Amino acid sequence: MDESRYGKAPSWPKFFLGLPVAALLVIGGGYLALVSWGVIGGEQSKSLSVVGPLVAGLGVALGIVCLRPRP
Repeated sequence: MDESRYGKAPSWPKFFLGLPVAALLVIGGGYLALVSWGVIGGEQSKSLSVVGPLVAGLGVALGIVCLRPRP
């Protein structure tokens, strides 16, 4: 995009839309990981042991992208 013509894009959508989604992904993925490892509840699950950390990692990555300063 041509900054001299259109101006700089606002960064507020990243904070108000991206960070809550990132937080939910981290919390949900952490919960799924703890359930799959048997820390919460009594049962262990092989499929959740892959999905939980993956979802939490995606949440962390989204949070980093949302908090990264723009040039």
